[in-house]
Amino acid sequence: MSPKIVAACEAYSRGEGEKAFPLIADEVQWQIIGDHTIIGIEGLKEICAEATAQGAPNFENTRTIQGKHHVIVEGCDLDNDVHYCDIYTTENGLITEITSYSLAALEQ
Repeated sequence: MSPKIVAACEAYSRGEGEKAFPLIADEVQWQIIGDHTIIGIEGLKEICAEATAQGAPNFENTRTIQGKHHVIVEGCDLDNDVHYCDIYTTENGLITEITSYSLAALEQ
């Protein structure tokens, strides 16, 4: 796996989409499990711009797993105790699909 692709995946998971956009395919699909799917780079840019307008997230990646065509990034939102797992699929040096899972911590 290309170090640039891995860095782009990690940046996107931290909420730094602008760092990843050059390595995301125009026809990308972002599946936010339990919510909706965004199709196309312009849709990703729009969602990221809306999120950025609300303030910088306090996300911390805790683990990255690399495969031949996949990068998996796990982490958490330090402000809201929400944990995430983003699965990136790559093809021809670009991110073509993102599948995102998130889970709020259980109250004790």
